[in-house]
Amino acid sequence: MDGNKPCIPPSLNAIKSEYKILCKRHGGPITCGDTFKGINFEHCCRELPRQKFQPTIDSWSSDPVNGIRHWPVMAYAASQYAFRQREFRKYGTESSQAQARELLDEIRKSAYRLSRALARFQEVSARLSDGTAPLAEPHLAWMDEIIAQAMAGQLAPEVNEERLALVHAERMKFLHRLVDVEVAARDVQERLDSKLLRRTRTSENRALGSLVAIAKPIWQSLTGRRPSVNKVAGKRKSDFVTFVQELAKSGGGPEPTFKQVQTAFRVRTPDLRRHACVATGRPTSVLAGPFAIPSPLSSSGRSHGSACPRASARSRREGPRCALSRHL
Repeated sequence: MDGNKPCIPPSLNAIKSEYKILCKRHGGPITCGDTFKGINFEHCCRELPRQKFQPTIDSWSSDPVNGIRHWPVMAYAASQYAFRQREFRKYGTESSQAQARELLDEIRKSAYRLSRALARFQEVSARLSDGTAPLAEPHLAWMDEIIAQAMAGQLAPEVNEERLALVHAERMKFLHRLVDVEVAARDVQERLDSKLLRRTRTSENRALGSLVAIAKPIWQSLTGRRPSVNKVAGKRKSDFVTFVQELAKSGGGPEPTFKQVQTAFRVRTPDLRRHACVATGRPTSVLAGPFAIPSPLSSSGRSHGSACPRASARSRREGPRCALSRHL
């Protein structure tokens, strides 16, 4: 205290995080070339502090400063692994061709049933009365208008008589969209490519492949050695496998076995950006989750519609043979 003036505590916003201190003191994280360029490490470093990785850093790096600068990318790798574990656990088994066809068929039938029921209820509410139930038709008309307002995106407990014309126009647009959904679902069901949905046999630890792929450049940058799963003389497993297991434990995920890491290491990691572009004609992100890296395809100078020239050429050849083209 300065005299009788109380000491005001500093704002919590003024307290620098451990990651910001690292950036100021050591020049920021090592991003292993451009592998992790553009990622905001603030969140994963707050989620997984340096102390979790200090034993691993001390084991594999002889330079303390160089080692500590790898903490953000290691935290990112561990965080991605934990995130993917949670997501795959929610998904259950991977989608199959039969499941995709079943869902598309359900979408088509549901769209048809809904559009048919809405049109049918509108027709019932507009019938003439025979006088045996004087209030039946007005009540049905009132319910139909309430539903129409919801179809128009104007959900309300009472009918707004000032917007009847607008609601009717939006009702018709909604019904047309349902027909479009039905036709689109039937069309893509016919064009479903079983080859693109075929999956190779993978490890029961489905998040491990991405962890191994992310760990490879980190290991090479941290140790100066190429990643390998070959056992070192006198050791039961390779150093790289131990490194991957330590990353997995640091993120709170299940520790993979040597065999699992070895299998994931030898499986060729697919180019997610290329496969997503070919299958959808759209750019996608390189990695999933809250720290996804935007795909460079979006800034490649090509329009999204021409990102897949083979698909564009095929659609030009098919022309009116496509059910969706006939509908449109």
